Amino acid sequence: MGYDGPKVFLAPYGNDAAQENFERTVAEGVPENEVAAHSDAYPTDDPVRMWGTKESVAGSWKNVDSGDYLLFYRDGTYEYAARVIDTERNESLGRTVWPNHEDGKPWSCIIYLERPIETDIDSAEVHDLAGYDITYPMGFSPLNEMGLGGIRGRYGSVESFVSGGDPVDTEGHPADVDEPDVTREPAVRIPEETLDDLHFPNGQVAEIIEQVNSALNAGKHIIFTGPPGTGKTEIARLLCGHLVGEHPEVYTGHQITTATADWSTFETVGGYMPEEADGDDLTFEPGQVLRRFKRDGIQRNELLVIDEINRADIDKAFGQLFTLLSGQAVQLPYKLDGEEIEIIPAAEFDGGLAPNQYVVPSSWRILATMNTYDKTSLYELSYAFMRRFAFVHVAAPNVPEEPSGQIELLRAYANVWDIDADDEELRDVGELWWAINALEDGRKIGPAIIQDILTHVVAFDNDRGVALTQAVSNYVFPQLEGVPNRGRIVSRIAATNAVDRDHLDRLASDVLGVRVDG
Repeated sequence: MGYDGPKVFLAPYGNDAAQENFERTVAEGVPENEVAAHSDAYPTDDPVRMWGTKESVAGSWKNVDSGDYLLFYRDGTYEYAARVIDTERNESLGRTVWPNHEDGKPWSCIIYLERPIETDIDSAEVHDLAGYDITYPMGFSPLNEMGLGGIRGRYGSVESFVSGGDPVDTEGHPADVDEPDVTREPAVRIPEETLDDLHFPNGQVAEIIEQVNSALNAGKHIIFTGPPGTGKTEIARLLCGHLVGEHPEVYTGHQITTATADWSTFETVGGYMPEEADGDDLTFEPGQVLRRFKRDGIQRNELLVIDEINRADIDKAFGQLFTLLSGQAVQLPYKLDGEEIEIIPAAEFDGGLAPNQYVVPSSWRILATMNTYDKTSLYELSYAFMRRFAFVHVAAPNVPEEPSGQIELLRAYANVWDIDADDEELRDVGELWWAINALEDGRKIGPAIIQDILTHVVAFDNDRGVALTQAVSNYVFPQLEGVPNRGRIVSRIAATNAVDRDHLDRLASDVLGVRVDG
């Protein structure tokens, strides 16, 4: 479990087989003696409640920790939530407990659960908080950080969300909220081990951590720049998790949100909204930034991660926050209970938080991300905004031209991702990565996109060339939208021995409006 509370995983069970499995192994539970015949690691309960996933989604399953929650979905509703006890990879148990698996692929990734709780949560609410444009989740998947942040912002905690009541701790007791020390600004010494869950070759971790520590100790906010898929958002999340865990007397958590072109000061600062009880009366509703400082009248200090910050019109979206970021008090053009709303730096706060006041802790920071390909947007950020940030570049790795080097590089990443790929799969994906990234005026992609491609290929039972071609269309083509020389990049991909050239040509024509040369 992370420092900022449990994670949530979405577990659809809409078809008949999945509903049967849920009733038998989650709602009713499996007799302990049946589980004991195949496992030494199960929780000693009778019955044993359990859910599972196929090996093809092991990348999501391996991130499930004790204390996380599964939300079970069907027919537009998350009907049940269950708290995770433990996990285990056990194909023999999966084949025995769930004999109705499809295509001969058992649920080998086991999740042991507590008794499920009836929730009756409208899926539209969860998807709205997460910013999903889908009607239902496609298979077992984690709820994104935006969704988790939305749940915590609206309900106070994941536990309160699933229980339908007031915030509780992991034992089910009312949660005590300790107010942070808003004036303290601890010396930041984030260790390199904080990014151990990621893989960066050639000492890049040490360089990133050194720049982050220097920037935070200098009082700067941070923008991580680099190609898509280089792990910028994950770096920000891990750094926030470390800071919250290392300095719980200062930080009360962190939240992640994604900027959009529609952002205005309403999304960041806040504005008037109709009261729920009476639509004719307006009350001030704080935005993303102000919610990090106070909730339910209690002082907070939540680090804010803004993904794709350059998508927003910064001058329009941040408005009065320029003054806030410079450490000066701000008076907003809104009133609460007849008093003008004030944003006060901690150094000027003398105690006694009034309803119309928001106090900015001295240690509060924004950690944002932006893609290198959007670097033209960087110059649209005003100087007044940029000088309050340190820019930390996260580069894509250099992919060797030699097949042996490509296999070695991909194997190092596959080990971190826990993907069991053979040398031929590593070679083909490595050749593809080199073809995409080697063009000097091209559009480099980072390892996260390669992880998606490799996972797709390993899970595909038939022709690997077809699988790679589909993966290129699914994961690479979206990164090439609007790129002037995308035709050259597609032609380089087609020239490899890894893809189905004719199929790629048809997809490139349909999706990108370009054809393969030759």
